[in-house]
Amino acid sequence: MKLYLVRHAQSKRNVGEESSVDAELTKTGKEQAKRLGLYFKKIKVDVIFCSPLIRTRETLKEALPYLDSVPIKYTLEIAEHKMGIYGEGGKDDNSEYKKAAEKAKINLFQFKPKGGESFTETYKRAGRFFKKLLKLYGRTDKKILIVSHGTLGKHLILNALKLDIEESSYFGLNNASISILDFDKNGKVVKYDLNDTHHIIDYALKKDSKI
Repeated sequence: MKLYLVRHAQSKRNVGEESSVDAELTKTGKEQAKRLGLYFKKIKVDVIFCSPLIRTRETLKEALPYLDSVPIKYTLEIAEHKMGIYGEGGKDDNSEYKKAAEKAKINLFQFKPKGGESFTETYKRAGRFFKKLLKLYGRTDKKILIVSHGTLGKHLILNALKLDIEESSYFGLNNASISILDFDKNGKVVKYDLNDTHHIIDYALKKDSKI
């Protein structure tokens, strides 16, 4: 099994534009998504899993014209971490989120905001989805494309690498980045490449690239 994990392209919320929690892509984001499509035009994936949120659906929509027709499965299992009250008002208030955890004297990973979920819950949700993938495709040579989010994507990678949630503090996933994980038939990662954005620049450098 080979996983291609994509974080959605740039959304209005990512650049501080007023939006709902379920934000749309920016003009730049739509261009990034098209370049993702050009990258995957060469890959020939077998199945696509996509978060049903607007920013992930729009990312996939912009990329699809460049891909072969393959099954697409939309699932809330890979939706983004829910920040609850700290995701209201058109932006993610990470600062107040952290302050609330400190005030409550609760570890940041365990802190559960009102109307949201803890990072630990997101990590476990990502783990359940990863186990589902292993059960379905672990002993195959299938190429799986996952279009998801920054935090959920990190947690899925951590589960695949058998790392604890604390390791999420040491790396991030950029908008429209691709992370690739190769597995052996026993479900062990034998090769990985995380947060690659070369495709964004590569297609800009090609004079004959028409997007």
